[in-house]
Amino acid sequence: MDKIRKFLISDWFTAILIAAASVFVFTNSEIIGTVLFIVVFGLVMALSDDFIPALQTIVIVSCFAIRCKHSYGDFKEFFWLLPPVVLLVLSHFFIYRTKLKKGSCFYGILATSVAVTLGGVGIISAKEYFSPIALAYVFALGFAMLLLYMYMNGALKMRENYVFSERFAKLMVSIIFMLCICLVEEYFSRSAELSGGFDILPFQWRNNGSTLLMLAMPFAFYLSAKNFGWFFVGILSYGAILFTGSRGGMIFGLVELGICFVVMFILDKRHRPFIAAIFGVCLIVAFLLRYALFDMISYTISRLLNPSENQIRLQLISRGIEDFKANPVFGRGIGYMGNNDVHNNAEFTLCWYHCSPVQIFGSFGIVGIAAYAFLFFSRVKVLLKNFTFFNVMIFLSYIGLEMMSFVNPGIFAPFPYLFLITIYFVIIERCNNDDDKKVLPLLTRGQYGGKK
Repeated sequence: MDKIRKFLISDWFTAILIAAASVFVFTNSEIIGTVLFIVVFGLVMALSDDFIPALQTIVIVSCFAIRCKHSYGDFKEFFWLLPPVVLLVLSHFFIYRTKLKKGSCFYGILATSVAVTLGGVGIISAKEYFSPIALAYVFALGFAMLLLYMYMNGALKMRENYVFSERFAKLMVSIIFMLCICLVEEYFSRSAELSGGFDILPFQWRNNGSTLLMLAMPFAFYLSAKNFGWFFVGILSYGAILFTGSRGGMIFGLVELGICFVVMFILDKRHRPFIAAIFGVCLIVAFLLRYALFDMISYTISRLLNPSENQIRLQLISRGIEDFKANPVFGRGIGYMGNNDVHNNAEFTLCWYHCSPVQIFGSFGIVGIAAYAFLFFSRVKVLLKNFTFFNVMIFLSYIGLEMMSFVNPGIFAPFPYLFLITIYFVIIERCNNDDDKKVLPLLTRGQYGGKK
């Protein structure tokens, strides 16, 4: 068992997962692949008390499962596997007992859980509030995350057999490699649609793909402090974002990339000349290839500037203001479907505003505004109290998701986004040892990863 557990936290395990996922992607077998990865997740949960291998499985499967939209009927054929997988997962909690712990963000998550649960009180219809989909989202966005947070506060901890910060950073960076593979397959299989250049192809998973890439980007820069080659993987993540064709990814991904450059330039004294040189080269290359680059992203830009492409989101902002005015204290509630005429929501989802501030005041009113502001304050406080280089990069990943949430459901997607963010702040508080705390002073003196 010790050898199995050692393998599960190794780079080999990650490589095998990526290789297997690549086979499923290139054979258009994402449905079967998703099912098998869920089984692997159950087995990993049963075999180890460490949640990191299970989380590695989750992030890899998320990268190709986002291509399975409108596939409920296909997944139904495999529902017979659900009971044994549930038993495997439940066995983890019985074999490796963990005490639930509060943590510094407990009351912030509790406040948002109450706000989500009370959303729409006094105005939402019973049919909408008690619909199965609405109840599932209310629980998943609220008290389920509170339970997850308390569980992870007990389960996630430093381990003697690996460096947590490096292992988690590699776990997140695996998203970049996996999504690059997905993009290669997408463009290769549809090469006949290309006009001979590097055109951007439209596909339904572009926003999810770019959001995952933005979550992963800062971790590549974190790893670059010790091994500078990872710096180029961080840049690669933005290149991949451009090929998704996501408008939000193109804009906010560039902002995030810029922030990562600035942070690394300020903090990483040893590599500062290289970072400045790379930034300069990127500007020169972008200028020299400006016409080719513009042609490549013209599809994304045309969608960004086309009023009809943005009409739905703009109308939803207006509706959100109206919904807030209709019930200022508690909002319309997350299950409210009155805006379905503007945005026809997908199967088994709610009618999102596609803008997190509007979602907060439109769905939860003043109570929601206060609750989410308190949660954000709690998260910032946790970072400042545990201010390490690793935690700064985790927080940048969180900020990346918050930016994408201005134009997408983002933080209101329970899985994988809110799920990951909830775990982030457990890690910030509980998974830094004395060596992690020494990195920032060494980094700023140019002594981290070797002497200058």
